[in-house]
Amino acid sequence: MFALTLDQRRSRQAADAVPDLLRTLDATPTVRGFERTVGDEVQALVDDPVAAVDVVVLVARTQRWWVGIGVGDVETPLPTSVRAARGPALYAARTAVERAARCPAGVALDVGAGREEEAGVDAETVLQVLARLVADRSADGQQAVDVLVRHATQRAAAQELGITPQAMSARLQVARRDDEQRLRHLAVRLLARADEAAT
Repeated sequence: MFALTLDQRRSRQAADAVPDLLRTLDATPTVRGFERTVGDEVQALVDDPVAAVDVVVLVARTQRWWVGIGVGDVETPLPTSVRAARGPALYAARTAVERAARCPAGVALDVGAGREEEAGVDAETVLQVLARLVADRSADGQQAVDVLVRHATQRAAAQELGITPQAMSARLQVARRDDEQRLRHLAVRLLARADEAAT
């Protein structure tokens, strides 16, 4: 199980971003959905590493959140609200989000004390590289990546943007879209391995 804890960056100087975040993450498949837990924090439980990686990418684009991922067990039976959930994954997520606030990528992962650390370090490293790649992308690059998701070909995506296929290809290269896809697949595999090690 993956516990996700998100803490708003510089929340004392910025408006409350929780409502926008909850709308952004509403379609994410969860075991227990995203909720404001306390103040400017949001938490959820997911059992699919793909969902965890998707959240990291979505949140990294905004550069408004620290992301902590805790890997491990959650006490059962699960309560209806994540706010009432307990277990090693949630404690690990707390440790991770506190560490995320001290790292440039804003993402950290913890598999809990006494667990297999190597799998967790590998997964965290890839997630941090992925988050930095997405955060550093230009607005034009991100637009090209987003539009491509809706089309079967780069040519069709280029038509929607009103640019040539060559310009579309150049935008995607600068945006490192292929690197993002490879990092996503690797992160999913490493998160699954970390989950096995933690449980």
